[in-house]
Amino acid sequence: MKKDLKNKRRDFLMNVCPTVAMAFLGITVLESCSSGDDDMDIGGGGNNGGGNNNSNTGYTKNGNTITINLSHSNFNTLQSNGWMNFTAQNMLILKIDNDTYRAFTNSCPHQGTRTAWTYNSSSNRFICNNHGNQYASDCTTAGTGGVLKCYTTSKSGSNLVVTVS
Repeated sequence: MKKDLKNKRRDFLMNVCPTVAMAFLGITVLESCSSGDDDMDIGGGGNNGGGNNNSNTGYTKNGNTITINLSHSNFNTLQSNGWMNFTAQNMLILKIDNDTYRAFTNSCPHQGTRTAWTYNSSSNRFICNNHGNQYASDCTTAGTGGVLKCYTTSKSGSNLVVTVS
């Protein structure tokens, strides 16, 4: 009888979605509350850290430097909304004006959520919709959840260069 019960339990855990099984055990693996409207997951090109020049994605990565072609169609959201969640490189990008951009980690300091962001332009704050914490977009002022890590940016022509450190 004990062996039969043990087999049923094993079968249950192996056949049930792992996330449900882990939730049953109190283990959180994934968190996301985003509708997806503001999140942008742009392919893997230029994502290898070794200097890929794949123009199909609109960006390249060489070491800790990411070069983004702002005129590429993958970055239209940034131009129209003034900001975007660039999930392929784990960063939030904010357009201040035609020549000034800021880039931040998209990892919420509270619990690491990366996909549940909105931006409130009237308060100049990113809001983690998973927890409601707000983060200033000036790279210095602490919000309700602390400060988002800010990266160095520069713009040259239609290219935005972000140094992630």
